[in-house]
Amino acid sequence: MEEETLKWKLLCCLFLFFVPLTGCIDQTNVEDVSMTLILGIDLDEKDNLMVYMVSPVFQEEAKEKDETNVVKSVTIRNSRDEFDSTVMGLTSGSKTQVILIGKKLLEKKYWTNYLDPFLRDPKNTVTPRVVAVEGPVSNIIFYKPKDKARLPVYLTKLIDTASKRNITVKTNLQEFHNQIMEKGISPSISALKKTDKLTLTGSVLLDKKDRYKLMISSNENKLLRILQHRTKGDFPFTVLLPPDSSEKEKRWLSFYPLNMKIKTKVREEKNNFRFDINIKMKIAITERLFRTNMRKDAKKLQKSIETKMNEEFKSFINKIQKAKIDPVGFGIYARAYEYPKWKKVQEHWGKAFSKADVNVKVNVTIAGMGTIK
Repeated sequence: MEEETLKWKLLCCLFLFFVPLTGCIDQTNVEDVSMTLILGIDLDEKDNLMVYMVSPVFQEEAKEKDETNVVKSVTIRNSRDEFDSTVMGLTSGSKTQVILIGKKLLEKKYWTNYLDPFLRDPKNTVTPRVVAVEGPVSNIIFYKPKDKARLPVYLTKLIDTASKRNITVKTNLQEFHNQIMEKGISPSISALKKTDKLTLTGSVLLDKKDRYKLMISSNENKLLRILQHRTKGDFPFTVLLPPDSSEKEKRWLSFYPLNMKIKTKVREEKNNFRFDINIKMKIAITERLFRTNMRKDAKKLQKSIETKMNEEFKSFINKIQKAKIDPVGFGIYARAYEYPKWKKVQEHWGKAFSKADVNVKVNVTIAGMGTIK
């Protein structure tokens, strides 16, 4: 018995010695691959699809550390053949960090069909951040700031940091696909603009045909995230409070929530949907540009902040209802709690939501006034 065991061990050792590991057989050197870190898609003046690619260069002799290429193509998959004829390595989409979409392409319905190879080919990644560009993608792709990191690193960090401050949404390709397929929510992606520098201006909201519908500011993006119950990160607000009857000075105040509790309820009322959102937040005041007795007038100040925040939420809700889109995802609540009614309107939820009664009530408690009261 011991002899047979010894024989098997020897055979296993010989097998491992003579047969190389699979990973060693099909390995590819990094110098032989052109990894796409940024992919850009846009339309030219004749509506031809333009595909942009930014890849790192691993050659020591190269002065530029990033290689930028652009081709005219009919699909993204077809553009790979064009890229492979000009770049030194084999084109790979497995490390893509950012996908930039030009404004002209965003205005075309079902432009998202161009992203199909990322969702179909397992060699590609579904984690790149999807970003809308205000203007041509070429403005971003060929931007090479001397005082910033390499463009792929710079863009990735810029989006991630802004997302933590809730200045913009951070929607990766997998989440974007889920939003497109989900009938109860409208897609939303980051908005990027190039002036003398790159600036995240807020978020772009799309309709259910994937077309550009409207832009929301960084402040409105914070309201969106709160309504979505996504309260991670920072939510700094600077608001102009209603004027005091005794003073004519402008009452600017900055604060941030220490914690928030949001409850969303839905019911059918008068053959329409009614949504009631109750938001409780404890806040810390970080800046006050007017004179007041903080201890004595605390309740009065809380009431002023509540009034202003209620106005902000009402204005935002009116804006998206007028556009007949639902980036918050109220449709998901409607399906969960009022399914019979939802079933009748699910194919045109944007229109049904525009007629819904949405009420937001904010309750504020000042928990911190700063060192100086």
